[in-house]
Amino acid sequence: MTTQLLEGKKALITGSRRGIGSGIAQLFAEHGADVGINDVIRDEEADKTIAAVESLGRKASWHQADVGNTEDRNRLLDEFVSEHGRIDILVNNAVASRDMHFTKITEEFWDHLVGHALKGYLFLAQGAANRMIEHGHGGNIINISSVHSYRAWPHDTVYGVVKAGLNRMVQSMAHDLAGTGITANCVAPGYIDSRVLPSAEEASRANAEYLGSALGFIPSRRGGVPRDIAGACVFLASELGEYVNGQTITVDGGFLAGGVPPDSQPLEPGMPGAAK
Repeated sequence: MTTQLLEGKKALITGSRRGIGSGIAQLFAEHGADVGINDVIRDEEADKTIAAVESLGRKASWHQADVGNTEDRNRLLDEFVSEHGRIDILVNNAVASRDMHFTKITEEFWDHLVGHALKGYLFLAQGAANRMIEHGHGGNIINISSVHSYRAWPHDTVYGVVKAGLNRMVQSMAHDLAGTGITANCVAPGYIDSRVLPSAEEASRANAEYLGSALGFIPSRRGGVPRDIAGACVFLASELGEYVNGQTITVDGGFLAGGVPPDSQPLEPGMPGAAK
């Protein structure tokens, strides 16, 4: 039987109807937490996540809300606390599109992404922290960041800025929430295969075909799955991680450590090992 690291905790996870958020919700439930599932729409995937949590004997509540909208954020927190009595854990996970070339970035695109994945995270965390302080039991706030906060990919300017902002945000949160018993941290995923797959294809998740050339850059020599990120979140939300505060934990199989495919060749002629 799984050790109940989060027994009796009340956890709200944004963007959790599928993918990484769903994986976090399910592992939290395995460890004894009651869970609030949030997303902008309720569909078959949301119902599957709710059913999975309930099948583990834990309470699952549904909260349809857009974290980029002030009224929705406030309602989301009020509904969750009304349903569960308090909030012990907030996982800011909701995501938005990240693909736009620097020369094509519009104010609308900037405002949308920053409004959801930076401003939305900040004010939802603020609201959750105030409620945690009111309840007097401390708590945990976890932002889902990304390896994009450390390295640049083509077309990821705004996304990278947002994710880097989250890493810096939790440092200030740790200071400003000192003495409250609330910790604030980030988890930065690497190559995580969070696709919605039919049950029959689940075994192919994060396989070599999906990862392509990226696989050679990951020292663990496998792609990540939502449960990998969920495990880090369980650690941070449990007593095992109670002395971790204001940090960003990278869960990427070693990708950012600088792993290089063993058969890679430098591209510049004349360099050692360059192709002839």
